[in-house]
Amino acid sequence: MVALELCMTHPLYCARITREIEQIQASAGVPLMARAGEAAANWIQRRFALTTPITVLVGPGNNGGDGLTVAWHLKASGYSVRVHYVGNPEQASPPTANAHKLWQQAGGRLDEQWTADAGVVIDALFGIGLSRNVPTDLQQLFSSIIASRQRVIALDIPSGLHADTGAILGAALPAQATLTFIGDKPGLHTANGRDYAGDVTVFDLGISQDAFPESDLQLFALKQLPGALRRQQVSHKGTYGTVGIIGGAKGMTGAALLAGRAALKLGAGKVRIGLLGDSVSVDPLYPELMLNSAEALMEQQCAVHLIGPGLGRTEQAHKLLEDALSKPGPLVIDADALNLIAGDSKLASACQRRGTRVIITPHPTEAARLLGTTTAAVQADRLSAARDLAGRFNCVAVLKGSGTVVCDGTTTSINSSGNAALAAAGQGDILGGIITALLGQGLAPPQAARVAVFIHGAAADNWVKAFPNAIGLTAGETIDYARQALNDLEVE
Repeated sequence: MVALELCMTHPLYCARITREIEQIQASAGVPLMARAGEAAANWIQRRFALTTPITVLVGPGNNGGDGLTVAWHLKASGYSVRVHYVGNPEQASPPTANAHKLWQQAGGRLDEQWTADAGVVIDALFGIGLSRNVPTDLQQLFSSIIASRQRVIALDIPSGLHADTGAILGAALPAQATLTFIGDKPGLHTANGRDYAGDVTVFDLGISQDAFPESDLQLFALKQLPGALRRQQVSHKGTYGTVGIIGGAKGMTGAALLAGRAALKLGAGKVRIGLLGDSVSVDPLYPELMLNSAEALMEQQCAVHLIGPGLGRTEQAHKLLEDALSKPGPLVIDADALNLIAGDSKLASACQRRGTRVIITPHPTEAARLLGTTTAAVQADRLSAARDLAGRFNCVAVLKGSGTVVCDGTTTSINSSGNAALAAAGQGDILGGIITALLGQGLAPPQAARVAVFIHGAAADNWVKAFPNAIGLTAGETIDYARQALNDLEVE
C-alpha cells in the first residue's frame, strides 16, 4: 500500500472514473475492500494507543464494508471497537454483507444507539456515490458528533461531502483526517472540502499505475523553481519584464499600489502604475514604482499588463479596458475590469479574441456575473464554473476561493496551498501583482497563473506558523511572505 503525500502535483479522479477503476479491479479479483480496511486500520494503529475506544459509523454501501473491515482489524489487534450501523443490514451490498459476517464471526455486534463517549469516530457511512441530501435524522447525528468534539477519521470521503465538487449535501460530518482510496478526489480540495476533509492521505491499494486513465484534473503543488525563473548573472532589469498596472481610481489608489508592490517584490524588472486618480505621484515606501496617469501608461511599452485593481466602472475605466484589450502581450484582468466585461458584450468579445494570453481572476461573485448565474451556483460546482469561464472567454480562468481552481481550457487544477488568512481586503490585488510579475519574467500564462496562486497560498501557510488562528494577515504583509515562498523553492 502506498500513501501519497500531497507534496507534488498529482491527478484527481471524479467519482465516475474511480468507480470504473474499482469495478475493473474487482472483476479481476483484486480484494480492494480487504486492502482498504487493512491500510486504514494500520494508519489508525500508528496514531492511537490501544486504550483508545473506537466507534465505526457504517451504512449498507461499500463504504460501510470498508468500515466493518477496519473494525475487524482493530478488534483483532486488541482495540475496544463498537460499530454503529445506520440502515437495514439486509439491504447491504454483497461485499458489505460479507464484511458484516466476518465482523460477527469475530464476536462483533451492531449497535443501533449512538452514545457521546464514542472515542475516535471512524466515518464509513456514505461513500463517493452520494448525490442526494443527507436524511434529517442523520443530520441530527452529525450535529451530536460535532457537539461531542470527538476526533473523526473519514474513510474515502467525509459523509455528506460531494466527491466531485466539495459541496455539502444538506449536512456533512467534518473530519480531522480523511483516508481516501484508489485515487484522490477533487471534492476533498475545493469548496467545503478543505474544511471538512482535514489532512488527506491517499492509498492506491496496490493498483498498478497503468490501470489509471490520464486525468485532465490535478492537485497543484510546487517544490522546484520553474526553469524560466532561474536567474543568470548576465541579465538586467529589462530581462525580467516591464509590468504595467492600470487602476487606482479616486479612493482606491491602494489597490493599484498593492498590486505594484507585489509585482516589484516578486521579481518584475520594472513596474509602472497608471492611476485613474491623481492623489499620489510617488509611493513613499517603494519609490521604485513609477507612477503616472493611466492614459500615459497606455502609451508606454510594457511586456505585460494588469488591469482592474481599484479601476472602478466609470466611462474612463471602460475606455482604458478597451485600450488594454487591444494591446498585444499577456493581460491579467481582475476586479472591476471583470465586472465591466460582464456587462458589455463588446468587451467580452474583445477578450475572447485575444486568446489564452488573457488571465482572468474572478472571485465567485464576479464569476457568477461573467457566467450570468448566481454565486451559489458557482460554489456548488467550482470546477465546472472555471471550465465554463475558460471556454466562454477563451482564457486562463483563475476562480479564487478555498481550493482555487485554474483552467486553461485543456487542463484544470486545484491549488493545494493557502488558508483562511487570505480572506482579507487586498489579497486579490496581491495575487494579480504576483501573476503579472511571473508573466513578465517569462512564464506562460497557464503556468504563471498556477505558480502565482500556489505562492500566494504558501505565503499564508508560512504566516500561520507564527499566527496559528489565521487572524489578521494584511495584504501588504503577504508580499514579503510570498517573496520568501518563491525563493524557498528548490533549484536543481
